[in-house]
Amino acid sequence: MKKILLNTFFYALIVVIFFSGQLLFNSGMKTGVPEPIEQVTISGHRAEQVLGSGPAVIYFWAEWCGLCDLMQSAVSAFAKDKRVLTVAVKSGYPDKISRYMQQHDLDWPVIADPSAEIAERYGVKGVPAVFFINQNGEIGLANSGYTSETGLRVRLWLVDIFVRLNIFW
Repeated sequence: MKKILLNTFFYALIVVIFFSGQLLFNSGMKTGVPEPIEQVTISGHRAEQVLGSGPAVIYFWAEWCGLCDLMQSAVSAFAKDKRVLTVAVKSGYPDKISRYMQQHDLDWPVIADPSAEIAERYGVKGVPAVFFINQNGEIGLANSGYTSETGLRVRLWLVDIFVRLNIFW
């Protein structure tokens, strides 16, 4: 019995530490009304065309980021039926990003952010970072680090639930 209690306490402590770290790392990330993105995608579309009025996701990534590589299939699957605008942070200019997208068979709307100006306005401290925009066009959740396709879908669903229940923080 004592061993079960110790194991339960240990795992609860790990969960608390993990979520505290996530909360600390995600603090300062943009919430509420998204910052306007004036740049166009490398295919020439305006950000508001891609995002619409929500629900949608803004995904910050980099071609040099290992975790971003791991998320490619999740983002691609998610983007098949959800609105996603991606921002390539410090990954070069549109021609370099376009070659990278072709080499990796990625078909996302992507904006080049070579100097991380957009990322800074959103409070992104590291990539990958995902901003979940609710049906009212506001950022309901922001997350840094790896997220699976299921994680993307659940979080986007949660921001919709938050709006319906009138829960905002």
